[in-house]
Amino acid sequence: MLTKFATPFCLSLLPNVLVVVASMVLGCSANKPVARGAPLAKVTVATAIEQEITDFDDFVGRTEASETVEVRSRVSGFIKSVEFQDGSREIEKDQLLFRIEPDLYKAIHEQSTSRIELWEAKKELAQSKFARYKILLPTGAVSREEYDESLSAVKESESAVVAAKADADRTALDLRYTDIRAEIAGRIDRAFITSGNMVTGGLGSGTLLTRIVKNDPIFAYLDIDERTVLKYLRRLNPSVDTSSTKDTVETSSPGDASVRKASKSLEIPCLMQLADEKDFLHVGKIDFVENRVDSATGSIRVRGVFSNADLMLTGGLFVRIRIPVSESYLGVLIPEQAIGTDQNIKFAYVVGADNIPQRKNLVLGPQRGAMRVIRSGIEAKQKVIYRGLQLVRPGKSVEPELVELSIRTVATGTNPATVVSSNVSESNAVTPAAKTNP
Repeated sequence: MLTKFATPFCLSLLPNVLVVVASMVLGCSANKPVARGAPLAKVTVATAIEQEITDFDDFVGRTEASETVEVRSRVSGFIKSVEFQDGSREIEKDQLLFRIEPDLYKAIHEQSTSRIELWEAKKELAQSKFARYKILLPTGAVSREEYDESLSAVKESESAVVAAKADADRTALDLRYTDIRAEIAGRIDRAFITSGNMVTGGLGSGTLLTRIVKNDPIFAYLDIDERTVLKYLRRLNPSVDTSSTKDTVETSSPGDASVRKASKSLEIPCLMQLADEKDFLHVGKIDFVENRVDSATGSIRVRGVFSNADLMLTGGLFVRIRIPVSESYLGVLIPEQAIGTDQNIKFAYVVGADNIPQRKNLVLGPQRGAMRVIRSGIEAKQKVIYRGLQLVRPGKSVEPELVELSIRTVATGTNPATVVSSNVSESNAVTPAAKTNP
């Protein structure tokens, strides 16, 4: 058919057509993409930090004045005057607070003192009479009965003088109690009873007039739960076997030996944070621990004492107490979100020079904000994956992006120690300080 319909002109165009078709085929083959492998997983890595740190536990508690005095009336009567201003910031010891009308007690005291003079006069008369009877008794001028009566009168008068003096002391005390004074220096409350009102006296039932508190130093009481108490006891007693404990975090730390020494003298430093503070700014120490665990609550009460020279703190405030449980030591820290969980095993991925992640099983220490202390499993300066854990595949390389984390230092107890935390926002997300590709 080609021979029948072909013409010389068509045959002359055939080479050109073949060239165009070949060019089109070659062009399509050149634009076809070459098959490649899957792209590398992009992950963020951070360098494990080695830093001097201190282990601590946090508790909640309430503040309480170091001294509290309820001012009560010891004698009954009417309030004559109130000698202080409500809410005075400073009250001195023995400062006059209230006056009770003294007229009745003054009259009673004068009556008591007059009885002393009366019985003194009777005693002199009895002694004089006894002296005469003593001379006359051998001569028979007086009977033995009269002599004995004179001797008894002397003893009676002497006893009456002693009783009169004691009664005068009592009435003088009642008269002095009409001036009610401050037993301690501190801050006073308002006057619960005002001038002109009747108050009742008594050792246990006297009318409550006001209250004085001493807030410098100030105490903070907290309750420690039974499990934490047992943990402390095991740390303080190294001979106790801890192999059977169920703690997910180690029960000991490198600084435990120093803690045992400090705890015996109760010179344990602690920090306090108020409800509106973001850090533990108040430094104090533990000065009291109860000698038994409360069976009803399963806790033991502990007291911290803090300086309050500016009197800013008062009793009843909600506070957080941080108690160091070790001395400072060098520890390795990584971001908390770099830690994965496989049933009851904690692990992290370490990226080496070949960019192939390697799984490392961890023994965890305490948490520090967005950071976690690592007891074993990771060494300082190793790079761990903390973003993109879900992208990691066994034996597959990754494309790491390095983020540098920051560390801040705060005072712990009496000696400054570094407590590590990442540079985080309020949502506890680690904030990168700088990004570089390794």
